[in-house]
Amino acid sequence: MALTITSVTEGNTVTLTIAGRFSALETAEFDAAFTEKTQGMKQALLDFSNVEYIASAGLRALFRANKAMARQGGEMKLLYPSEEVAEVLQATRFDNLIKIVWREQEDNFSRLYPLRPVQRWLVDTHFMKAKSTMMNTGALVRLDPAVDMERMAAALNDVLASYDIFRCRLVIHPETGDICQRFDGEITKVVVETLSDEAFAQRKKEIKLPYDLIDHPLYRIYLMATATEKYVYADFYHAIMDGTSIALLFYREVDKRYVHPERGGKAGRQPASYAEYIREEAKIPQAELQAGHEYWTRMLAGFDEDRHLPPADVDGASDTPEHEVEIPLPVIEKDFFKEKEFNENTFFLGASLLALAKSSGSREAIMSWVHTGRVTMAEKRLMGLMLDQFPIRWDFNEDITADAFLRGLEARVNESMQYRKSLDMVYLNGMEDECATFILQKGMMGRKGIVKIGGTDGVMVDMPANEISAAENTLDIEVDAHDDGTFALLLDYDNNRYSKAAMQRFAAIMKEMVVALQDGDCVVTKLLS
Repeated sequence: MALTITSVTEGNTVTLTIAGRFSALETAEFDAAFTEKTQGMKQALLDFSNVEYIASAGLRALFRANKAMARQGGEMKLLYPSEEVAEVLQATRFDNLIKIVWREQEDNFSRLYPLRPVQRWLVDTHFMKAKSTMMNTGALVRLDPAVDMERMAAALNDVLASYDIFRCRLVIHPETGDICQRFDGEITKVVVETLSDEAFAQRKKEIKLPYDLIDHPLYRIYLMATATEKYVYADFYHAIMDGTSIALLFYREVDKRYVHPERGGKAGRQPASYAEYIREEAKIPQAELQAGHEYWTRMLAGFDEDRHLPPADVDGASDTPEHEVEIPLPVIEKDFFKEKEFNENTFFLGASLLALAKSSGSREAIMSWVHTGRVTMAEKRLMGLMLDQFPIRWDFNEDITADAFLRGLEARVNESMQYRKSLDMVYLNGMEDECATFILQKGMMGRKGIVKIGGTDGVMVDMPANEISAAENTLDIEVDAHDDGTFALLLDYDNNRYSKAAMQRFAAIMKEMVVALQDGDCVVTKLLS
C-alpha cells in the first residue's frame, strides 16, 4: 500500500494522518506534504496508527521533520504508532529522538481528571505544612455490642466498592506536571481485627498519620474488636471527603447495607459518579463565571486583618499547644427557630458577624462561611468533597432591627448561592485565607455525637484533633447543633495570633450576640457600642 497523507488544521496545530508504507520511495512525498502543511504552525501531530512499515529512509524523514519544526519554534509529536512501527522505533532508540504518544499513554491521559477548585485549595493549604494531619477528617466510633463485625465488614466493603471517590488517587500529570486525579485505584478490603487492649492503644497512636498523597489510597478504615468493645475508625483525606459525605452519606450507606444487605449496592454499580461531576463542572465556560468573579471581588474588597479580625494578643510562636475554646450556649434552643423567616445557619452567622464587628471595633464585618456545596438533588446524593466556603460582608452603619438584619442576611446568602461556581477564583487566589470562618455542624457532624450504624447507635468516642498550623484559618467559629436541641460554641484559633484568654473574651461577645438577636426588635447597631 502506497503512502497516503491527509491533513486537518485547527488554529496553530496541524494533524497529518499517514497510512501505508513509509520507505525510500515515499519520503519525497512526505517531505513535500509536511513542508507545505506545517508552514507557520506551532504543533505538528503525525498520526501513525495506520503505518504498516517504516524503513531507515522513513526514520530520516521523521528526523528532518522534527528538526524543521524546532527551527520554526514549534514541536512535532508522533501519535499512536502501530505495533510494527513501534518495534522499529524502540529497536533503533528513535523513541529517544522524537516525542511519541503511545496509544496506552493516551488512554491513561483520558482517565486523568483535574482537581476541583476547592480540592486544589485544600491540597495547596496542606502543602504549607505537608507532613501534618491538618487535612485528616477521622473519628473513632464505639459500636454497640450487638453489632455483627463480619456483617459490618461486608457492609463497609460494599460501600467502598460502590462509589468511585474511594478509588481516587492523586497523581502527577506526565505532560504538564500538574497534580490531578484518577478514579481507578484498588480497593483494600476491610477485615475484622481482634486486638488486645495494649495493641488497641498502640493502634490509636498509629492511625493518626499524614497521608502519602501521590498514588496512594486517601482513606483508612479499621474494624477492631477488643476483649470488651467493638470499634470502627474511618478517616479520610479532606480533599476527597467532607463532613456531610462522611456523616450523612458514608455512615448512612453503611448502616443501610448492614441492616438490609439484600438491598445494598453491588460493586461497580454506583448511584452517582464524582469523576463525572468533575468532568461536567470543568466544562463550564469562563464567560459564565465572570459575573460571579466580579461579585466575589466586591464582597472581599478592602479586607484588612486589623479591621476585620479580633485584635491579636500573641506576637510570634505560641508557648502552648492549646488552640480551642468550647462553651455551651444554654441561652438558645432549637424551638426558637420555629416559624422564623431565617434558619439556624443565618442566625449564628449573623451573631458571628456582629461579634467580629464588636471585637474589632469596626462597623463593617467581612468573613466567610462554610456550606455543604450540595444544592441539587444529584449533588445531595454525591459521595465526595462538595463543600464551598462563601465570603460574606455586612455594613452596620445604619440602624436596623435584629429581625430585619437576619431577613436581609438570609436574602444575601441566597443571592450569593447563584455564584457558587465562581468561587474558583476565590480559592485560586486565596482571597479569603485570612478571614474568620463560620460553620454550623449538626448532630453527628460535630465534635461529639451519635452515629447510626449497624441498626444501632454508635458513639463517637475520639475525634483526634488535627495539628494546629498557621496554614489553617485564622479563626474558625463553629456552632454545634446537638440532637437534643441545644447548641455549643467551639472556637478553633491560630495560637500564634491569639491567647486562650482572648478567645474566651470573643466567646463571651458571641454569646451576648446570640442572646440579643433573639429579640427581634433589638437594634443591632446599638450592640456594637
